[in-house]
Amino acid sequence: VSDWSSDVCSSDLRTSNVSFSDIAVLYRTDAQAGPIIDALSRAGVPVQKRSHNRLRDLPGVAAIARELRHADGLGGSLAARVRLAGQVLAERFTAPTLDAPAGVGPAEIWSAVDLLTPLAQRCGDDLALFLSQLDMGAEVDALDPRAEAVTLLTLHAAKGLEFPVVFMVGCEDGLLPLRFPGVEPNEQDIAEERRLFFVGMTRAQDRLYISHARRRVRHGAERECVPTPFLADIDAGLFERLGDDEPRRPRDRQLRLL
Repeated sequence: VSDWSSDVCSSDLRTSNVSFSDIAVLYRTDAQAGPIIDALSRAGVPVQKRSHNRLRDLPGVAAIARELRHADGLGGSLAARVRLAGQVLAERFTAPTLDAPAGVGPAEIWSAVDLLTPLAQRCGDDLALFLSQLDMGAEVDALDPRAEAVTLLTLHAAKGLEFPVVFMVGCEDGLLPLRFPGVEPNEQDIAEERRLFFVGMTRAQDRLYISHARRRVRHGAERECVPTPFLADIDAGLFERLGDDEPRRPRDRQLRLL
């Protein structure tokens, strides 16, 4: 991870007008994000991360939705009503009350307001649509497109988004397709994993980098890794392979398109 994070910061990328906000790092499972965040933070690279989580499962969201369903006299746009409902609940939950959900206080309410606002803005003034989107499992959308930061996403969370430069990390059999010890995925599972792989590849508008580890600790043991078998579905002539029994690259050498 540290190798490519250094290359991302190289003068070659800066002179090609690539900013941090143009770069996304995609991975199969949310658990892979930790080492990436650590490496980028050590290199001084700002990051923002979106998780594949449902809004309705987050603390404070249900309380705001309930307030919107039953409160009378809340005017203004839907986003303004969400904020007003949050203000009412934050004041109400400042001291413990019988109707306050366990573990939900003013901080959780205001966090929920921030996460619900993008959905409210997308739904306009349609409260019924907003509530139905929550019930159907609308996901957290906490990405700020204006943020000058590298974006970290699971492959699921990356659907519908595009970036000039995309790094797909952990492209190994066992992670992509995802396999668990003692469980053999069926054909339908493999087909879904293959679709995710190609979804990730098509998030790249200009440059795509695919990486895999030779060894990785998973399920408490270090294991030898092999590249994802999905690479076999792509013409090998479209890739330039780096790192296979080659000496360490000089730091001023830019990664090239695979």
